[in-house]
Amino acid sequence: MARKKLGTHIGVVVDDYRLDPADPGLRDFVTELLLQHKAVFFKSQHLDRHTFMEVAKRLGRTEVHPFISEDEPVVHGISPFQPYHEYPEITGIYHDEKHTGNLNAWHSDLNWREVPTFGSILRAVQIPPRGGDTLWANMAAAYASLSDEVKEQLDGLRVVHDWMQIYFPAFDGNDEALSRMREKYPAQSHPLVLTHPFTGEKSLFSNKVSGVRIEGLEEAESRRILDMVHQLAWRPEFQCRFSWEEGDVAIWDNLASQHYAVSDYWPHVRKMERITLEGEPIK
Repeated sequence: MARKKLGTHIGVVVDDYRLDPADPGLRDFVTELLLQHKAVFFKSQHLDRHTFMEVAKRLGRTEVHPFISEDEPVVHGISPFQPYHEYPEITGIYHDEKHTGNLNAWHSDLNWREVPTFGSILRAVQIPPRGGDTLWANMAAAYASLSDEVKEQLDGLRVVHDWMQIYFPAFDGNDEALSRMREKYPAQSHPLVLTHPFTGEKSLFSNKVSGVRIEGLEEAESRRILDMVHQLAWRPEFQCRFSWEEGDVAIWDNLASQHYAVSDYWPHVRKMERITLEGEPIK
C-alpha cells in the first residue's frame, strides 16, 4: 500500500488499504500509524454506517456524546446530532446554506470530559465542490519547540476545561436544564503538559475552545500563558492540511493534536460523521 506523509510533523495518507472490521490486524496496524503520525487519512473507503461502526469498535471503546440529540442538534453543526437511532455513537456534523460552518477554531474533541477522548474517526459523507479542508496541529512538536526555561514554567500547571463556552447558547435561558448539565458534567482540571498514556510523549493539552484558566494563577498571568500555548497550534510548521473527497476517513489522536475545520464553502453542503473513542484516565 502507498503511504505519504502529509506534513513534516503530523499526518500520513494511506492509499490502497481497506478498513475492514474482519481484518485481525486492523487495530494493530491503525494504532501504530496513529501513535506515530497523530493523524491518519484513509482514501476512498466509502464505508456505510454499519461498517463505519464496526471499524470503530475494532479500534477501541466507542463513546456516546454527553449532549445527545436525535431530533435537533444542541448547537447545529457542532454536535451532537445522532442521525441514526441504532447507532447513537455516530455524530452528524452537517452544514448547509442555512447552517454555516462553525468549527473554524483550533480544538480537540471532548477534552472537557473527566476522561478526555483519545481518538476521533471522521468519514466524509458529502463534500462541497470546493473548500471544506481540515487542518491538524501536532501539539507534542509544539511542546518540543519550547525552550527549557518555558517548559519548566509550564510543567506542573493544570488547566480548567469547560464545555460552557461551546454549549451555553443552546440552553437559551433554560436555567433548570443548564443546572442539571453543569452538575452532571462539571468543569475538569487536566495537566497543561500531558504525558501521553500510550507513548509517554509530552504535549500541550489545552485549546482556545475549552481551556478557560490555569489553576492557582491570577487571571492576567493565566491568560498570558494560555494565549501563548493556544497560539502555537496556529503555526504552520506544526500543521498538515487534508483536502477531503467523499468516502475518505480520518483518524486522529486528540491527546496529542488539535484540528481546525475550514469554513470556506458556503452555501454548499458539507456532511461529516464522527465516532469518538474513549481514553484512559489522565494521571
